[in-house]
Amino acid sequence: MKITSKLSDSENRVYLDKISKSARDLNSTAFDTQLFVEQMVSLSALLNSFDRNFNNSFPAIDENAQDPTYFIAAYFDTKNIAEALWVYRIVRSLTRYILLSDRFYETGNNRYALLAKQVHKSVNKELHLQSSESNAQHPIYSIDYSLEQFSAFWKFEQIIKRRILKNRTFSYAELRHFNLSKSSDASLVYSKVLDAKLPSFNENVALVLHYNQALLDILDDWEDIEDDVQEDMPNIFVMAAVDSIPYDRIKKSRQDMLRKIVLSATNSSGGPVSRLVSELHASSKSVSIPENFAFLKSLSDRYAGALRRKIFSANF
Repeated sequence: MKITSKLSDSENRVYLDKISKSARDLNSTAFDTQLFVEQMVSLSALLNSFDRNFNNSFPAIDENAQDPTYFIAAYFDTKNIAEALWVYRIVRSLTRYILLSDRFYETGNNRYALLAKQVHKSVNKELHLQSSESNAQHPIYSIDYSLEQFSAFWKFEQIIKRRILKNRTFSYAELRHFNLSKSSDASLVYSKVLDAKLPSFNENVALVLHYNQALLDILDDWEDIEDDVQEDMPNIFVMAAVDSIPYDRIKKSRQDMLRKIVLSATNSSGGPVSRLVSELHASSKSVSIPENFAFLKSLSDRYAGALRRKIFSANF
């Protein structure tokens, strides 16, 4: 598989050498979680600089599409930089499609829908090109089917939004279901790319990717409490809080008091969000996966630990 970019041949070689070295270094530090995560950040910057094919009209969306996890999984299982870069690019494009579609459903702005359609078209073009080289047709129709499956989440999110605006409360089961539905793009969509390419991939790997994405989505909700209340978007901390304080009162609160009000109402260290973090972490740890993907469980530890520190250290 030929690796292409918009860089000159000499720049291309320099970046590929740096990416190859970074990937090898990661492989040697997979059990030192702190160092591993630091090197992941460096690798992400390298991959982003190398892969300059994206229009950066929406930096916040593109920033969220730069996770190197799938590149690392592909490299650890194949030891092939070209295969890993192909996986990275397809997953990055699919992530961008999901995020643009998400913004369309949140805002109703047709520009996001148009951009998402353009991204989807480019993904299908790349998949068709790859299938002609490898005689593997199933990624084309399986990924389209997976996107259709995930699209049901956006309608579900609108139902949750209407319930929030009506001051409805949510059980723990509802919170868990919402979080796992929101993060199911990892298991439904991105994992299909790994399934098409990686010899050691199995459904247990998809499960751990799903749990990790669920933890990351809770981290995102932690950061976005104020923005989500302002835009009336579902947020798991707000959904937990409305059991104690009606949403209309949260909505009327001063911007600088929102976080304190929401987190006070969630009973931070012993409430449903903390319970969900513990459940997701335990679920990830209990799944048996091939050794090549063991780093995913280290990431589970990292994400769960970060959430516990944030939740437990909240001062009211």
